[in-house]
Amino acid sequence: MPATAPSPNAGLSPKVMRNLEAWYAAQADVPGIEVHRDPDITWMLSNGTTWSNSGTSIRFEPKTVRKRLNQIYKRFERHGRGIGFWIDDDAAPADLTDHLKGLGLRCKKRFPGMWCDLAKLPKIAAPKEIRIIRTPHHSMYLRHPHPYFGPITTAIRRHELNRLAHLAAQWPDQFFDFVALAAGNRPVGACSMFLSESIAGFYDVGVLEKERNKGIGSAMVAHALRFAQERGATQAVLLASGMGYEMYRRVGFTEVCQIAYWYRALRA
Repeated sequence: MPATAPSPNAGLSPKVMRNLEAWYAAQADVPGIEVHRDPDITWMLSNGTTWSNSGTSIRFEPKTVRKRLNQIYKRFERHGRGIGFWIDDDAAPADLTDHLKGLGLRCKKRFPGMWCDLAKLPKIAAPKEIRIIRTPHHSMYLRHPHPYFGPITTAIRRHELNRLAHLAAQWPDQFFDFVALAAGNRPVGACSMFLSESIAGFYDVGVLEKERNKGIGSAMVAHALRFAQERGATQAVLLASGMGYEMYRRVGFTEVCQIAYWYRALRA
């Protein structure tokens, strides 16, 4: 039989995971976050949202996978915020998901991993009366709801806002936060971008519910993509939600893989 031709996206999927791994590692010094960058997995415990209590780039050895998962599980159990794993096509060993099931985890959702060539960006203008800039100061979200996290009225949301401010101060040449402002300097959209290995990774992208379907999200991400290009980035990656998938396609992203999120709630 003739050899099967490799997928044209085969070399792009790892770029999604490498940026996610670098994004986790960059948060090691954020108060309230604990990051472990082991040879076989990068994992993080956080006082923030559920998604941030998880591991990525999982490459366990078949002989030690059960021992390693038990070690990691016990730390998450003491933390008491839940445990999650991002499982890509290169996750190892081959029976990894059987071991995850044995610990009570289940696949909650599969997220499209998306990639963009910054040399081929479409021209997308901001809607009338919308101004897109880098976030001048995160304290603005103490007066206005954050477009992704919502009103900063809980401990988890306060942690997330402090995390963004800390990253902006600690990584001024790699971490960039953008905000879409309506009349009266009212934030209606926001997104974060992390540059690593000439690749821009997008995280925490959101538009206020009542402001959606007006072109704000696509204009904001397009603005950030051009900014990344000017900073020397050649590519961009992200994990897409169902809500944002078509918007990302409009600004130049293509689906290159599917990343499964496995999760189990825990109590301390």
